[in-house]
Amino acid sequence: MALKVCRFNWFVALIGVMALTWVAGWTALGSDHDDTPQLKQIGRHDARITDLYAFRRGENLVLVLCTNPTIPSGVTEYLFPSDLTLGIFIDNNSKVRFDNPDDLKKFGGTIMHPQIIKEDVVFEVTFNKENSPQLSVEGLPREARKHIRFFAGLRDDPFIRGPRIGKNVAAVVIELPLLFVLRGRPTLLIWATSQVPEISGPIADLCGRALRSQFPENLALNTMPPRDVMEAMGVQPDVIIYDLLRPAAFPNGRELTDDVVDLVGDPGVLSNDNPFPSENDVPFLSSFPYLAPPH
Repeated sequence: MALKVCRFNWFVALIGVMALTWVAGWTALGSDHDDTPQLKQIGRHDARITDLYAFRRGENLVLVLCTNPTIPSGVTEYLFPSDLTLGIFIDNNSKVRFDNPDDLKKFGGTIMHPQIIKEDVVFEVTFNKENSPQLSVEGLPREARKHIRFFAGLRDDPFIRGPRIGKNVAAVVIELPLLFVLRGRPTLLIWATSQVPEISGPIADLCGRALRSQFPENLALNTMPPRDVMEAMGVQPDVIIYDLLRPAAFPNGRELTDDVVDLVGDPGVLSNDNPFPSENDVPFLSSFPYLAPPH
């Protein structure tokens, strides 16, 4: 298991931002960077999810979860808060269809029975008071654990968007052989959550498909498990659909190089993309943890 921890005291970042509150008149700010008014109101930017990625490297599955869009420029070390819990979940048993053109374009497919989406595989990341990250795993054979690579620390923000040029995020990267994840179907449903004790309820932030839950009509997607979304909101659950029979390319999974701003084409987001990049501001790495080093 590869492990690296960087340090930055998040209390420093809170100075000057604790007074910020949710303001009427929402602005589209990016992938999943600005969709949790409750976390913003209490200054818990360190619990805000920015992006989730799922792609292959050879026969391995790579999962990337990025958090905290407010890390100051020039910070070289990061301290994850000890009360933060990050979760990455995989449903490897749900049936997905690919014959609905609209769903295929928007979500990567159609989940046939969304009400029975289940957390078949769970990766939970916590941080002790010494800032040592702890990874616990459920739903995988014991043998799989010795093949997992794990990184937690400061990285360049991989989201390809003008305002994020030169910005860093606090990232978690997990890589493991696909053979331990697959169970009879070639399609995975993947989503992630963050949680801190100050927030009542089981979920403080949820991230699935990029550029979805941050829009005003979809903010409630952050407050409930994916299996409850269809009944509560009448829309497809907020998860990444990843058909492994096809290359990872948004919205089928999500590669680091996917420019989702252009691929989604929402006018509100496109208008705030200046200088309109089509690739990351620094090159991604060809080996684990794949994200570029921090600025």
